[in-house]
Amino acid sequence: MAITASEARARLFPLIEQVNEDHAPVEIVSKKGSAVLMSLEDYEALQETAYLLRTPANAARLTESIAQHRAGKAAARQLAE
Repeated sequence: MAITASEARARLFPLIEQVNEDHAPVEIVSKKGSAVLMSLEDYEALQETAYLLRTPANAARLTESIAQHRAGKAAARQLAE
């Protein structure tokens, strides 16, 4: 969904509620550039994903784990404390 900055200004609080409920970001377009409004939860998840994929070795391990899960070869493990 894309809206103008003027429309976003007029509907800010309902937009904040909307992005938190449906987890779909809203693009805000203006003559000076565009921006995105998204929930804090979604932003933090995006930041965490970017962090985890930053190193090639970690990205490869995660990709392999996803492939194993999709192939039905994943196994539940206990987390070490």
